[in-house]
Amino acid sequence: MKSPAILRTASRDPHELIAVSWNLHKGRSPLGFQTWHAMQRWLQLTPADIYFLQETIARRLSAPRSTAERSKAKIATTDENWHCHATEISTSLKLHLALGPNVHRTSWRHGNAILSPYPLTPGGRWDISAHRFEQRGLLVARMTVNQRPIILLCVHLALTRAARLRQMEWVAHWITREAPTGPLILAGDFNDWKSDSVPIFNALGLSEVAMTLGQAAKTFPAFSPTLALDKMFVRELTPVELVPAAKAAWLSDHLPYIARLRLEPLGAR
Repeated sequence: MKSPAILRTASRDPHELIAVSWNLHKGRSPLGFQTWHAMQRWLQLTPADIYFLQETIARRLSAPRSTAERSKAKIATTDENWHCHATEISTSLKLHLALGPNVHRTSWRHGNAILSPYPLTPGGRWDISAHRFEQRGLLVARMTVNQRPIILLCVHLALTRAARLRQMEWVAHWITREAPTGPLILAGDFNDWKSDSVPIFNALGLSEVAMTLGQAAKTFPAFSPTLALDKMFVRELTPVELVPAAKAAWLSDHLPYIARLRLEPLGAR
């Protein structure tokens, strides 16, 4: 993988963006060990313009925290006695945050998050659960780079193929209805090892980054990746490079998907 210094240099190019998509596996390694803070350090060493995170977890605290501690880790809920991984990352790295919890349990919750050093306009969380056994959501946000608005979509699709196909069609319908034109990035854990998503989103003018570059973005299992479960689709952005993820194999069960994208300036097309 290129060093963080090289990624920083690349991200300063006014026409290029670094995008990262990563399933955080509720802050656990493939063997179930707690890697919450190690993940945060990895993200800090991998500066990007956009992070699409899945399975970011929030845990109910065993005892009330001080007001100062709570202010650093608030989750979008009326109950403040929670500690949220995504809000901790956004606070530590000084990033803007859009958060979309999917799964609600008594002592924990998890969902999608979009983070960026650019200001984000949240677009809401859309329920795309295909059945009652797996709660899934489409998280929407918008940001502006060099006077060009970009739609950001973060998803985590179902484990079964039939459910995934339904969810892909729902996401495609959302794009057709709500964002038919303009720069757009759709990223996340698609659980799509057959690449069923590619023709569905190609029909809307979206290109899968790795496939456009003639590569396979194998991200699962992280310690010996053989399946391309994670995807990143773009529209009106040009894939430049798929960047291998270094030193992340034992942090989560998925490797991060890292891409360098080019956004043409306004009026260049």
